[in-house]
Amino acid sequence: MFLPLIVTVNDKRRPLAHGVRHRCPVCAMETPHHLVEVRRQLALFFVPVWRWNKRPILVCNVCGNAQPASPEDVPPL
Repeated sequence: MFLPLIVTVNDKRRPLAHGVRHRCPVCAMETPHHLVEVRRQLALFFVPVWRWNKRPILVCNVCGNAQPASPEDVPPL
């Protein structure tokens, strides 16, 4: 009997903060950015099994450009 194995690898985003002001390198506007935590995730039959590569990024509200966040942009938990 053949049982199909469904394995997916994708990025999951979790919002951390809103309104972090930065100048976007793409649209050159100083606007509030969203601070988002991105994690790579392995799922087996759509159930998360393993997560790795957790990193914070800043997402521009105007153009949607994502850039790595510096450590001083990340608020303490």
